[in-house]
Amino acid sequence: MTWPLGFFVLVGVLGGLAVAMTIRVGQVVRDKARVLAPGSLGEVARLRRDLAGSRQSVRSSLAVARTAHAPLGDVPALLRRIEVAAVDVEAELRMVQAMRDPGTRTEAMAGPRARALALIAAADDLAAALVSAAAARADDLSTLRAECALEAEALRADR
Repeated sequence: MTWPLGFFVLVGVLGGLAVAMTIRVGQVVRDKARVLAPGSLGEVARLRRDLAGSRQSVRSSLAVARTAHAPLGDVPALLRRIEVAAVDVEAELRMVQAMRDPGTRTEAMAGPRARALALIAAADDLAAALVSAAAARADDLSTLRAECALEAEALRADR
């Protein structure tokens, strides 16, 4: 490949990336604007945002709990089940969001709303449980601190 051809290939790739990034930024801005919208359109956007946020909260809490060697219980398996169910609920919410008539959209919201709220509550419960499990381990620190203080006193007495 000669340098002019390589240059044009590089420019084409970079141009394609720039277009893709511009499209993604536009989608993010549009989604943020929808969250602020009144009525059922805004409610759908807020439910989608909250559903994604609660799942991310559990993922983050789980990653930290793993790093800290905190008890995990069945959280990883339950999170996978929430993720699978969330794919279906997210699809329902996107379909409702695509409806043009506000009245029809409001009527169609009942089922997806209930399912989204149930998943959000379940994910929030898991995140809270991980924090509680980590806090229970932190309670053991008082015993450790007392033992360290006792050892420090013993070492001071040996002088």
